[in-house]
Amino acid sequence: MSLSAASADQAPAIGPDSNLPVPRFVSLKTEGANGRRGPGLEHRVDWIYERAGLPLQVTAESGPWRRVVDPDGDQSWIHAQNLEPRRTAYVTRVIALRRHANEGSQVLAHLSPGVVAGFTGCDGEWRRVTIAGRLGWVEADALWGADCAGIG
Repeated sequence: MSLSAASADQAPAIGPDSNLPVPRFVSLKTEGANGRRGPGLEHRVDWIYERAGLPLQVTAESGPWRRVVDPDGDQSWIHAQNLEPRRTAYVTRVIALRRHANEGSQVLAHLSPGVVAGFTGCDGEWRRVTIAGRLGWVEADALWGADCAGIG
């Protein structure tokens, strides 16, 4: 069994099974994905993730299994087939979605905690997100999963 993880103060390691950076952000591909106590079917299911698109942070790998952290800070192991590289962000507090990446820009909508948005870009402390057909900018400190690493 291989296992890879990186601490927050180190550059990301390369996962031995995916050849991708660890840690990294991904999203939940399927509803009803089991979050297990360990990397394998023999481990107890602690969580059943029902929200496709939910951002998750991969913190370790073991064969086809990925240890993930969810927006609440809970950790579990999920089979890689239930994850996708598409980036999303989780809104942590009420925040304005703005037309441009600045505080004075037009407000397009107000986002509530728990909203999941597509995450597509960075501009300083601002993140470009898309939700319900609207594209706009949100302050980074109101989002979980909106680390710019890996965003083109």
